[in-house]
Amino acid sequence: MTTLVHKFRTAGKKTGVVDLDENIFVLIDEGHRGHNGISNLEMNKIIPNACYIAFTGTPLLKNEKSTHKFGTFIDKYTIDDALTDGIILPLIYEGRYVDLVQDRKEIDRLSDRVMDDLNDKQKYQLQKKIENKIIKDNPKRINEIAYDIEKHYLKQFKDTGLKAQIVAPSKFSATLFQKYFDNSGKITTSLVVSDENGIISEEDGHKRDVEAYLKKIKESHQSLLSYEKEVIESFKHNDDGVEILIVVDKLLTGFDAPRNTVLYLAKELHDHNLLQAIARVNRLYENKVLPKTAGYIIDYSENANNIKTAMELFGNYDENDVKGTLIDVDEKIEELEKSYSVLHDFFKTVKGDDEAYIQSLEEEPHRKEFYDALNLFLKNFNECMVLQDFVHEFKNLDTYRGELKKFMELRKTASVRYADRVDFDKYKQALIKIMDDNIKADEAELLTRQITITDREAFDKAVEELGSDKSKAEAIAAQTQKTITEQLEADPVFYQKFSDKINEILEKMRKKKLADIEALKQMKLITDEVLNKKDDTIPTKLQNKKGADIFFRNLEVDFVKHKLSEDKYIDIVINVFDCLKKEAIVDWYRNSEVKRIIFNKLDDYLYDEVVTGQGVKLTSDDIKNIIDKVIKLATENYQLF
Repeated sequence: MTTLVHKFRTAGKKTGVVDLDENIFVLIDEGHRGHNGISNLEMNKIIPNACYIAFTGTPLLKNEKSTHKFGTFIDKYTIDDALTDGIILPLIYEGRYVDLVQDRKEIDRLSDRVMDDLNDKQKYQLQKKIENKIIKDNPKRINEIAYDIEKHYLKQFKDTGLKAQIVAPSKFSATLFQKYFDNSGKITTSLVVSDENGIISEEDGHKRDVEAYLKKIKESHQSLLSYEKEVIESFKHNDDGVEILIVVDKLLTGFDAPRNTVLYLAKELHDHNLLQAIARVNRLYENKVLPKTAGYIIDYSENANNIKTAMELFGNYDENDVKGTLIDVDEKIEELEKSYSVLHDFFKTVKGDDEAYIQSLEEEPHRKEFYDALNLFLKNFNECMVLQDFVHEFKNLDTYRGELKKFMELRKTASVRYADRVDFDKYKQALIKIMDDNIKADEAELLTRQITITDREAFDKAVEELGSDKSKAEAIAAQTQKTITEQLEADPVFYQKFSDKINEILEKMRKKKLADIEALKQMKLITDEVLNKKDDTIPTKLQNKKGADIFFRNLEVDFVKHKLSEDKYIDIVINVFDCLKKEAIVDWYRNSEVKRIIFNKLDDYLYDEVVTGQGVKLTSDDIKNIIDKVIKLATENYQLF
């Protein structure tokens, strides 16, 4: 009998049948995919005594998921074995790099306008969404990579019958690649990506570009499916047909085209996804014009270290290196039950409907504790789900699953009700547009000579040359980022400039290009600046007043529109700071009466001295906002007073 694993989920719901026969043998193909979820658990419930034998070309060894689920290896046939037997070709790696340079001043100016109505915390949350992969979608970067690919393919493989794939970071960048080659006309390429689904917002220019391009394809073909079949047929079997396929996730697993010879990686991949992708180009092929003697990986996304890790996991691995195959299921269930109990304790005194549960989370500290407890329960639940014996040992699976769904909905509703979450999409799209316009790309550079991936010694050496001392630099970076996160509210302007976040991402992208010692040196300099709060813009008059620099930086935005001279603005900062120093007493930041006195003193000063005395046109709202900010900054830095 042949079936799909998700059919067991349907069968379990409809029939409730359980077959206890011990003579059932289940052969599972692609054991690394689709067997860590509900469908697999339902299969185990329906045939609990069956013998399960899994087959996989890329076992999930990194987190031992495959061995937790199915046990130890029965037999292994590795990449090294296949090379020795001559049934695959060696893979040749070549690293390349496209540097990106930002117009910091323009990005800062425009992004500050976009985020003008967000508070400091929301701005920081938004900046965290501007990820490495978004910057890798930059149109100028894609254009430079496309030009470099064109040069390489024309010189090495054009009109030979040997073909290539480009792996793009996203569907948007895939369309950019295709448009480049359409306009150039030197190489025949085709785009193979999935359709866009759902409603696309007006602000999302990238998705709208993809939708428009796919619409053109659909208009000239019966459907996307018929278009894909036509493209794949041309790529596989026509010497003069499609020469390069442009993909994102499609055709990276199970796609067998032996004439496929070059994989251009413009996207970062990991573990089994990476290994399956590079295996597209190591198939044997008898070619008429140019013999295929190897597969080539031309990498624009710093995948060298990822390839090294993947080869260690899936090459000539030792079964003894796969640790943790025997996990105590009872211990994991106990952890799950404890986290479930903690979660329920939050609501043991709550009576009533869903609204009562939501109202019980009104206080922010209590709500945050609930979120943390829910995250722990979710983590423990997911860890148990990958264990083969979990479904047999744990009798409350359906109850816990239902409760998890309920609590996840509660978190979603509470986060909206109490404004824990802001819809950042419109801001994010605006910032992406700013980056697209103001980040430029240099011409692609060669990072490594050509290296055979399976020559472990040579390849490991090349990876080391790209990043020795890397772990030290990353540790320093992680600690610095932790400090920034913890101290953000204490000095928002110092810690959160938008261009600094972009620079951090760009520096990470460049690390493997920089000499190791230089990368480490730069990270130490950045850490020193953050930890010691070095700021060359602070005027001399303020340098002897410890803490006054915080107010100088953060109040500037409130006074800049009034075009004060620098000396006048410095005097205002000094007077505000001195007022705080004068009125603060022990534990003042916990004393509402002292805070009221400080508010009134600052109000008198700003109105009498700044508005009336100096003619600065501050409104009542301006004054209130300035004082609120001053007291908040002072409270966050209470140790200064």
